[in-house]
Amino acid sequence: MIPARRLRLYLDTSVISHWDAGDRRGGITREFFRVVQVRPDEYELVVSPMTIQELTAAPDPKRRILFAAMQMMGCSELSEHDGAKDLAQLYISEGVLGASHINDLTHVAYAVLARCDCIISWNMRHLVHIRTIDRVNAVNFLFHYPGINIVTPEFITGVTFNDNV
Repeated sequence: MIPARRLRLYLDTSVISHWDAGDRRGGITREFFRVVQVRPDEYELVVSPMTIQELTAAPDPKRRILFAAMQMMGCSELSEHDGAKDLAQLYISEGVLGASHINDLTHVAYAVLARCDCIISWNMRHLVHIRTIDRVNAVNFLFHYPGINIVTPEFITGVTFNDNV
């Protein structure tokens, strides 16, 4: 039997921003955080300087609520990494997404360089999209970076939009 190891989950800003949302995504996000919190031996949560930068731009009191949620969940902050900007630019030059999506691709780059197993995101237009995931992993393979999964919180919890949350 293969021994279990902790999964390293990168949280992009969209997931943390839904912590206090009153909609379905908010409920699923809170369930995601509950599941991760009760299984600390299974999951490690990380955020990047990009996540912190984007959350810092939120107005108060939302900013305080989101930072408190991150602290409560025990999120580790990745160090600034010059290679993340370079890798994000490589994704752009290879046609993963256009230059207007540099922040999204910087999130991906941080997660890849930190050897995360998954990026957890609600950005289904640009990140949690089969073409983006396929292109990111093709670039990663071509340039000898590890592969990455990009999923919504439901992937971890099993709770879907159709379930009562």
